[in-house]
Amino acid sequence: MRRHALRLILLIHLALIVGVIFRASFCATEPGLLAAGMTDWRTGQFSLFRVNPPLVRMWATLPLIGEETQLLVFPSDEPRFRGEWNASRALFQEAGIRTLDWLRIARCMNLVFPIIGILVAAAWATRLYGKAAGIGAALMWCFYPSMIGFGALISGDAQAAAMTITTLYFFRNWLDSCDWGSTIALGALVGLTVLTKFSLLVLFGLLPFLWLTIRFAENAFKLPDGRSIATQLVHGVVGLIFALIIVNSIYGFKGSLRPLDSYQFISKTLVGSSGWDEDTSLGNRFRGTAVGVVPVPFPEDMVRGIDLQKWDFDRERWSYFAGQWQTHGWWYYYFFGLAAKTPVGMLLLAIVAGMGAAWHRSWRANWRDEWILLFVFVAMLMAASLETGLNRHLRYVLPIIPLAFVLISRVFLVFEAEASLDVGDVSSTTWRRKGGLQLLVGCSTVAFIIASLGNYPFSLSYFNGLVGGAKQADQWFNASNIGWGQDLLEVRRWQHDNPRKRPVWLTNHYSLVDAEALGIESEGRVPSWTASPYERPLSGTGDRSRFPSGWYIVDRETLLNRDREYEHLRRMQPEERLGMNFLIYQVTEEKSAQLQRELGRQKNAPTQTNETEPVTTNSLK
Repeated sequence: MRRHALRLILLIHLALIVGVIFRASFCATEPGLLAAGMTDWRTGQFSLFRVNPPLVRMWATLPLIGEETQLLVFPSDEPRFRGEWNASRALFQEAGIRTLDWLRIARCMNLVFPIIGILVAAAWATRLYGKAAGIGAALMWCFYPSMIGFGALISGDAQAAAMTITTLYFFRNWLDSCDWGSTIALGALVGLTVLTKFSLLVLFGLLPFLWLTIRFAENAFKLPDGRSIATQLVHGVVGLIFALIIVNSIYGFKGSLRPLDSYQFISKTLVGSSGWDEDTSLGNRFRGTAVGVVPVPFPEDMVRGIDLQKWDFDRERWSYFAGQWQTHGWWYYYFFGLAAKTPVGMLLLAIVAGMGAAWHRSWRANWRDEWILLFVFVAMLMAASLETGLNRHLRYVLPIIPLAFVLISRVFLVFEAEASLDVGDVSSTTWRRKGGLQLLVGCSTVAFIIASLGNYPFSLSYFNGLVGGAKQADQWFNASNIGWGQDLLEVRRWQHDNPRKRPVWLTNHYSLVDAEALGIESEGRVPSWTASPYERPLSGTGDRSRFPSGWYIVDRETLLNRDREYEHLRRMQPEERLGMNFLIYQVTEEKSAQLQRELGRQKNAPTQTNETEPVTTNSLK
């Protein structure tokens, strides 16, 4: 019965992801990742998109090796240069609409990751809390909106989540056996997991720390068969070496073991904060020190990618949260964001799980497993929260979400016939007899699933009702949290269904995606309040107004823009919403004249700015 249920859950999850794969357009980083993956295979160079490790994109583009492209990579000595953006533009120019087919093939290749992730989460939950918990963990993964939305992309976030929980599960098994087979398997998994996201390099520190704390707490510096701590250390070192071999082999060992002081860095962290300038500073804070001569056990492109990514966080960039823009983040950004991104039903399950673990001894499993899950969850969440230089993407903490699925799954103990829910108190026995907990857990699970499906196929934009839902989420968050360009194909569908609603102007914040190559017609960018150099000259409309009559289609990220280029549209009511992120405004001749008059009056008025004024979007439907 359990096997059939698990297979059904897997099929449902894959069907949900495939639906998004064929519905969603390119998301912000996907053009660059697609171009980089194809280039990685063809040239063996990894300079494109070096801020991300290559495993996910190379696996995704494996079926595209035979595609004929003239995509050229122009190396640059400028360490801040991001060549993937030029490569993605060239890909659209050369292949046009074919790029969408390539993207869908690449996305489908990554379906293997959620399969692995769900099976591991279910196995771990079953081991700790029983068969019902295993089904519960699989259900949470299956219907969690971000797992559906990001599971359909090649961005690496959901893939990293699957690899993280798999690695930790193998680690807990290695603690029991510590044989050579499990050592090699764990080393390989650590290496592959790090190759999905650079942030998972923390595993090289977290796993040894977990091993030490567990051995100390258990006073078990000897294995049951009498082998000493020295034996365990040898296994651990061999596993570490094997992980490093896996990481370096993907890069072809290019630049591996270079001395640390031989690099020219650009990030404040690695250059040094004294006199650091984001545009010009080059250096190496380790040069001339004892540490500088130490060989770096990672390939050159990986080191440069980490430095470039750190530079991106070190430089001054604007963050948006709760209607405010500022040049630094908020320590509670990810805490609030995870709560807002999680359906209320699942939040209730988490509360019940926490209370049950505190009050009922039978709801607590092996402390060692729970310590691994809880410590990694908290440590990675805290590490992200302390990085307050830039708050933009909640997806950065997606790898820890499956750990919560396993911990929360204990609530499904209420459906285990042999499980005891009490520790001697009459009240809990009464609860079980009346089925109160079963009703609560069952209703919360159903509510969670309904809430997720209610936002499908726009799962990437999901927010729960506590913050107003997906349609009001731009009052709190921006960027990939609400829209990452995934709804662009909804514009094409709307144009096909409404051939008389012309002319159309279109502005998509994620301009790397060539709308024309995807078959979307437009006269150019939607006219902004202040003329933009990117706006195409008006043509074919016979209207010389700054704001010609027609249909203006704008994404929410553009409307949130800090410089308020589209303040005139935010004061209007949109006619329609495409997906969750594109809004359609009809500008009649009367409205066009009104906007032109308002613009004229503003040009003649004294300039006033207030960058700290809250952004409000109450006018949006």
